[in-house]
Amino acid sequence: MASREGFAPEAAPVMGRGLLILLVLLLGFGGVVNALRKDIAKGFDEVAHVSYVAQIQRDGASWPDLRALRLLDPASLAPTDAPNYLNHPPPYYAALARIGPAIGAEPGALLILRLVNVALTTVAFAALLLLAAGLAHSRLEFWAYALPLVTIPIALALNGAVNNDNLAILGGALALLGLQRLLCGGGRAWLTCALAGLVAAGLAKFTALLLVGGCVGPTLLWLVARSRLPTTALLPATLALALAAAPYAVLVAQYGSPVPEVPGHLAMMRDGAREAGWDGTRLGLPAYLLTFAALFASQFRPVLTEPNAVETASLVLPLVLMGLSLAGGAVALMRLRAGRAQPLDPLAVAGWGAIGLVLAAHIRFSYLNHLATGWRLDAYPRYYLPLAGITVIACACLAAGLPEGRVRRGLLVFLAASPLAFGLLGGTLGV
Repeated sequence: MASREGFAPEAAPVMGRGLLILLVLLLGFGGVVNALRKDIAKGFDEVAHVSYVAQIQRDGASWPDLRALRLLDPASLAPTDAPNYLNHPPPYYAALARIGPAIGAEPGALLILRLVNVALTTVAFAALLLLAAGLAHSRLEFWAYALPLVTIPIALALNGAVNNDNLAILGGALALLGLQRLLCGGGRAWLTCALAGLVAAGLAKFTALLLVGGCVGPTLLWLVARSRLPTTALLPATLALALAAAPYAVLVAQYGSPVPEVPGHLAMMRDGAREAGWDGTRLGLPAYLLTFAALFASQFRPVLTEPNAVETASLVLPLVLMGLSLAGGAVALMRLRAGRAQPLDPLAVAGWGAIGLVLAAHIRFSYLNHLATGWRLDAYPRYYLPLAGITVIACACLAAGLPEGRVRRGLLVFLAASPLAFGLLGGTLGV
C-alpha cells in the first residue's frame, strides 16, 4: 500500500474490481430509468437540446446558423416558430443527429438519444470512480472520495436526458483521471486519456473548454518543467487544445464571439424578466452578487418544488464540502510555494484556479445580461460539473496533510456521509 503522500498511480486495491463494476452498472441503470420516465418539458432545457438535434436532421446541415434555430413543441416534437436560445457549437448535436433516428418522425427516437447520453454519463461515472480509487488507501477513503462524485444531484438528474453537459462531464472526468495518474507516476497512456478528455470537453461547450483546458494546461506544464514528462509531450497537447478550441474559432469568425448572442436567448431573458417583474429594476453589483450566490447555492438542489426549512438548511452540507475542498486547494498552494509539493497539489491548485477564473467571467457575463434585460437567473452550478472531481482531489490533498487521528477520520466520514445526508434531507433522492 502506497503512502498517503504518494497516492497510487493505478486504482488502489482497497476496492475489488467487481464492486467498482457493480457501482458503474447501478449508475447506468439509474440513467436508463431516468431516460424512460423523464418529462422532456421539465428541467435542464432538454427541449432546446433535442430541438437543436432535430433541426440538423431536418436541414441536413452539420453546422447550422445558430440564429435560425427553432424549438420543437414538447408535446408533439413538431417544429415551431419559437427561436431556440442555445448558442453552443454543433459537434455534439451533429453527432446525435447522425446516430439517432429522426426526432418526431420515428417512434423511440428520443429514447435512443437519451440512451446515448446515458452511455456518456456512465463512462464518466466509471472514470470518477477510478479517480476515487486512485486517491484512496482505505475503504473509508474510497467512499469519502467516491460518494461526493457519484451522488451529485445535478449530474444524476442529467443522466438520461439529452444535454451537452453530459459530454462535458465525461470530458472533465477523463481529463482529471489522466492527470491524477500522470502526477502519481502512471504511464504515458494517461496523457492520451487527459487529452481525449480535453477534446471532448471542448466539443461540448465553451465553459467546459475553459475549465478543463485551464486545468490540463498548467498541470502538464508543471510536469514538463520538472522533467516528469518530455517536452515533446507538449506537441500532442497543443494539437488537442487546437482541436478542442476549433469550434469556437469558427464561431468567432461567424459571429464575432465564441458564445454568440442569439435572438432566442435575448427573448428568453427579456420575457422571463418581464414575467417576473424584474424588467423595470436593475440591481447594483453588490446586490447582484448576493442574489447570484444565493441562487447558486439553491441550485445544488435541482428539483422544481419550493424547499421547506429542512431542505433549505441541508444546503449547508454541500457548501461545507466546497469549503473543505477550497481549504485543501489553499493547503496545496502553500506547499507548492514552500517547495514541499505532494503529488496532487499542482492539480488541486490548477483546478481551483480554473474554476475561479471561469466563475469570475460567469458573474461578469451574467451581470451584463442583467443590466441589459433585467434577467437574474443565471447562476447554475452545472456549468462546473466538468471539474467536479477537483472537489475530492483537493480534499485528498487536505487529508494527506493531516496526521492519523480523529480529525482526519472525521473529515473522511463527513465527505462520505454528507452527500447521502443531503440526498435525504434536501429532497434530492430520485431526481
